[in-house]
Amino acid sequence: MKNTELNSWLLTLKPFALTKNEDIIEKLTAQGIEVFDFTLGDPKEPTPEFIKQALIKGVADVSQYPQNPGSPTLRRACATWAKKRLNVELDFQTEIISSNGSKEAVFHIPQVLLNSSSSRRIVIFPEPGYPVYKAGTQLAGGIPYENPLKIEKNYVFDPQEIPTELLSQVAAVWLCYPHNPTGAVIKRNEMQKIYEWALKYDIMLLSDECYMDMYYEGKEVPISFLEIAKDNQFKNVLAFFSLSKRSGMTGYRSGFVAGQADFIAQFAKYRLNVGLGTPDFVQSAAIAAWGDTEHVYERNRIFAEKRKWVDAFLHKNKIKVLPSNATFYVWGEIPEIYQSGRDFIHTLMSTTGIMATPGEAFGNSCERNFRLALVPTVDKIKQCLEIWQKKIDSGEFKM
Repeated sequence: MKNTELNSWLLTLKPFALTKNEDIIEKLTAQGIEVFDFTLGDPKEPTPEFIKQALIKGVADVSQYPQNPGSPTLRRACATWAKKRLNVELDFQTEIISSNGSKEAVFHIPQVLLNSSSSRRIVIFPEPGYPVYKAGTQLAGGIPYENPLKIEKNYVFDPQEIPTELLSQVAAVWLCYPHNPTGAVIKRNEMQKIYEWALKYDIMLLSDECYMDMYYEGKEVPISFLEIAKDNQFKNVLAFFSLSKRSGMTGYRSGFVAGQADFIAQFAKYRLNVGLGTPDFVQSAAIAAWGDTEHVYERNRIFAEKRKWVDAFLHKNKIKVLPSNATFYVWGEIPEIYQSGRDFIHTLMSTTGIMATPGEAFGNSCERNFRLALVPTVDKIKQCLEIWQKKIDSGEFKM
């Protein structure tokens, strides 16, 4: 294979940071350390029984290829959810397409939007942010442009920070609210300004909204960019939704993309060629999930309780975190005694068994941050916080 050249863009990618950590867990367990994994956003709460039963009933006697855009029944269910939750009218035939979770669609959409021979190949993405925004852009031959989000602006994207001379080269911008990894939210007036900016410079808004339903009851309800663009036929907007966190279906790989119809049509053409149709039995489970909200409220109640315990512990020990009423992530600043996020993470893991994600996994400017995904159960969180407190009190974990 000496004469074979690999994809140069692929060779530039760093290993994906947000993965399962079986090797590390096995090593710690062998040392007699109980592991509390707060890294990958894969909660331990069981998938609701009615969703599992819908999956089982959806397994046909004869296995056949699924419809590429998703069955009409699934897309109607997505449109019904959008009407009820977002108060937007989506045409299920032209403005919605099924996806295998949001990650698959996030990664592949640059293949549709970018032209390798065009001068408009810049894709703006947030820092801190989901690493797939950059990876998908690079593999499509685009030019990734990191836009640092500022804590003093509550991690809200400010289009005025993008140099004017670059705007003619910008094809798209990635947004994510509620925000991973910080849990930050965005206000309607801020969204409106961003949308007007995108229309002015003909830039596609790619809105990763997989945490749209993850907010604490009684708090401000997150808004979709579909709501902002609904009177304009969703021009220049594609929104990405997922059942992974909302309904405890990370392993099912199910979501949908909605927005401007002609882009949805081109994405459907692309996905058909790649072979990305969602299995019919997964679609059956998704139809059930999108049609119910009670299980979502119950899951959010549990995440709110987890957040309460973690926030109280970190506040007591003077570890700064960003207040948040959405997602299930805690974004903190490492104590001054530690040289880097990785130093803090390693010490935490080796002394307490608690595994967190260093901030630099979400961007080079975040080396003094860390993220906790509230994955363990409430009881496990209480247990590990007791262990952490004992290690602090004994001086084994330096503060």
